[in-house]
Amino acid sequence: MQSLISPENNLVLFFVVAGAAAFGIYSEQKKWFGKLSGILVTMISMSILAMLGVLPVASNPNVKVEVYDMVFTYFIPISIPMLLFSSNLLKIVKESGKLLLAYTIGAIGIVLGCFLAFSLIDLGEDAGNTAGVIAATLIGGSVNFIAAAESLNFSTNPMFTATIAVDNLVSNLYTLFLFLTPSLMFLARFFVKPKKENQVEDTKAIEKAKFPMTLERIAVSVFIAALIAGLGNLLAPYLQSLLHTKLNLSILVITVLAVLAANLFPKRLKPLEDTAFSLGLWMMYIFLAVIGAATNMTQIFSIGPAVLGFYLTIMIFHFLFMMALAKLFKLDVYEVVISSAANIMGPSVAAPMAASMGQKKLVTPAILVGILGYIIGTFIGVSIAIYLT
Repeated sequence: MQSLISPENNLVLFFVVAGAAAFGIYSEQKKWFGKLSGILVTMISMSILAMLGVLPVASNPNVKVEVYDMVFTYFIPISIPMLLFSSNLLKIVKESGKLLLAYTIGAIGIVLGCFLAFSLIDLGEDAGNTAGVIAATLIGGSVNFIAAAESLNFSTNPMFTATIAVDNLVSNLYTLFLFLTPSLMFLARFFVKPKKENQVEDTKAIEKAKFPMTLERIAVSVFIAALIAGLGNLLAPYLQSLLHTKLNLSILVITVLAVLAANLFPKRLKPLEDTAFSLGLWMMYIFLAVIGAATNMTQIFSIGPAVLGFYLTIMIFHFLFMMALAKLFKLDVYEVVISSAANIMGPSVAAPMAASMGQKKLVTPAILVGILGYIIGTFIGVSIAIYLT
């Protein structure tokens, strides 16, 4: 069936895609849909338009849509480096303190929980890749979801849209649970007493210099990201040939190069961090808008329950695992819930959570361990997928 907007009408199609991304971002800022994430709002909007025949469906192999192809080809490879400009490993290790330990325990819990869920729940013939993508996103957030999916050639799989829809729903509910956890008195015996020093603001961590978005910083950020993406695409085929693998290694190579750049030139990239992150996140929303146009709602309802069970198994095991080890490693309840939020949702949720709970000294470490999740999540997820496939 011919869509109202033809596949050849590139500018109008890109207008709709960009509009859906903007709608999702704006709705999240304004809290129009409560706790519903902007990512889900963007994807649902595009899915509805595609199902109503307004847009060409992105998953139709018989229809070539140049706008969709452009987004798949360019937006993810360029956005990944921009999201990783702040991934200074030395700074993360030096300044994260106890939160780094708690985050690591949480990440181990997710990996173990993933293997447990895989043994209990059947996700179909592509279960290994699905499990790897889920593990990746639970170790560092949605950035890892997209990167792992691209690496595993999973983004065109019917499971992709069902998984990302469930991911957003469950992550939001889990965040609400974490906010409630410190008030659940029966859990207090599993943690050491809350540390008073974490309630005092860390003056050393406060950034004195502010780097607002400027035309120069936009231009340089895009240039560096494009350079890293280009180098990654040049090197990836040689590495794939060397390792005799069908995996798309370009995203992994780009990630490694971006982390290397962030650690070799931290002072040069520092003024670009905020600008690059904002641009990279916008490009992620554009990509997810196109993925929304490929969403088949009937597949989501048929596949969703199994994916939901998989997520819940991992999250429950992850939290119980952290509670079991909390006293052994002298972690209080706030260190556990904030690091768990960094695992599941990334720094954008963990840092505000630390601030709202009065744990002022943990705000910067929450950001840092969340960034660590961006670095390691994709590699761990892809490794799990390879092992399980």
